[in-house]
Amino acid sequence: MKKLFLFILIAGLAGFAGLTSFPSVGHARAAGPYIGGGYQQPLMFSWKSQSNFAPNPGSKLSFWPGFGMYIVGGYEFDKPDWFGLAMPVSWSLIKVNKAEWAHMINVDAEAIFHFMEPDQKLDPYVAALAGFNYMTEGKTSNGSKSLGPDFGAAFGLKYTILEYAKAGSPGVTNLSFHAEVPVKIILFINDEELSPSKTTPVIAVPVRFGLTYSF
Repeated sequence: MKKLFLFILIAGLAGFAGLTSFPSVGHARAAGPYIGGGYQQPLMFSWKSQSNFAPNPGSKLSFWPGFGMYIVGGYEFDKPDWFGLAMPVSWSLIKVNKAEWAHMINVDAEAIFHFMEPDQKLDPYVAALAGFNYMTEGKTSNGSKSLGPDFGAAFGLKYTILEYAKAGSPGVTNLSFHAEVPVKIILFINDEELSPSKTTPVIAVPVRFGLTYSF
């Protein structure tokens, strides 16, 4: 179903652009806003132990990877062309302490620094990020509910799949494959419910694959 949806999305955008535009040389970036989204694989780790509310108090706090999705909105600037802004919003399903599934919701702001000129198909970049997270309790009331800020860095790339420009217009739109690996620390403020500490640090690596559309 997901593969079919992506195929229909790509084919639809290509068909619409083809009716009103002419193809041009591929560019990974176009100045202005962009949107996108895709699949997210959550990976989370902590060196803290479980709280007294957990099924096994004192044992290692664990997060079993599940699956998730993300959407992103951003903006690329004309000058300087090596800088952009993005705000990804993501949802993930994770298993806490091997006992229950919980929902993880995250919002980040990213300052993006590009390595290559915008007239290339490939666009590798690094980003500094900061945001906020919310983890639900799940079906069992065992202290897994928590929230807190995060900060870190992201490493990613975009590769142009399709690009079109309206006839007689300098404006360019494009559809790009997008892969990103943020590496961040979440500081859950849990008042000793998630772990015996008042603030529980967690390393999060939400691997993302999807599409972005610049317009």
